[in-house]
Amino acid sequence: MAPLLVSVLVVNFNGERHLPACLTALERQTLPRYQYEVILVDNASADGSVDLVRKSFPWVRRVALGRNTGFAEGNNVAARFAHGRTLVLLNNDTIPDPYFLEELIRAAGENPDGMAAAKMVFAHDPTIINSTGLFLLRDGRGADRGFRQPDAGQFEAAGPVFAGCGGAVLLPAPVAGEPLFNPRYFVYYEDLDAGWRARRAGRGPDYAPRALVRHVHGAAAGDESPLFAFCVERNRALTSLRNGDPFLATSAGLVLFAKVVQAVVRALIGRGGRWPIARAVAGAAASYLWYAPAVLIERYDRGVRPPRARAGH
Repeated sequence: MAPLLVSVLVVNFNGERHLPACLTALERQTLPRYQYEVILVDNASADGSVDLVRKSFPWVRRVALGRNTGFAEGNNVAARFAHGRTLVLLNNDTIPDPYFLEELIRAAGENPDGMAAAKMVFAHDPTIINSTGLFLLRDGRGADRGFRQPDAGQFEAAGPVFAGCGGAVLLPAPVAGEPLFNPRYFVYYEDLDAGWRARRAGRGPDYAPRALVRHVHGAAAGDESPLFAFCVERNRALTSLRNGDPFLATSAGLVLFAKVVQAVVRALIGRGGRWPIARAVAGAAASYLWYAPAVLIERYDRGVRPPRARAGH
């Protein structure tokens, strides 16, 4: 039996309302059905997601977990069940175009370490871009290329990008025994970290403009939730510490602590509803301090010179 070409990994948490559109679209791909599989890892959903998939999409392989392990570890689990030579990560709140898988594979080419980033547009208005890959800002933040821009054809050319958005990206299957993502990320920035590490190894991703998906942006945590604030701020600093040059690795942590002060001041002078965000950012700083030693050890083990503070004058 010929090996599967692609394993599509879908991590789900209380996404019952999104799954029918996503899985139906995956069932209608132009790639021959025998060349790909779909694996859904459910992070202890309480909304009937697993029963829905079992009854309506019996061809989907299901892995039900007893707790919410997050996006990063959920994909690690899914990767351990995958049979494909390459992996495609897809958010549960996306609707892929029929040519989605075929175009991602074409962009990755024959390279066994190939990576490809899809073109994502907003589900509520497909004329507005969500992401055409990620780029790195000077302060270590990752940003979606073209975010909220009208789609006027300015991103129709294929080419290299810094990283692919984890909501729709093709990655090589990890070496046996190695995780796809670092599980401490839980959610957010695991995709930037993966792209950054790949670029350091000389094999960054390519953008596949015709691998199109519609995306319900922010359905997992919401752009203004405490979970979003905690994970984004902590993971941004940890990713810079893990991959950045000495100046960025050092300054990213300082920026995080400055954001704690900023968040507390905003809560004091603004509406009381800002306190949950302030507590989340403070928690992000505490978690950063807890994990920083381990990240520095990982950095050293990979042969990356650990960050050094600039000499004062």
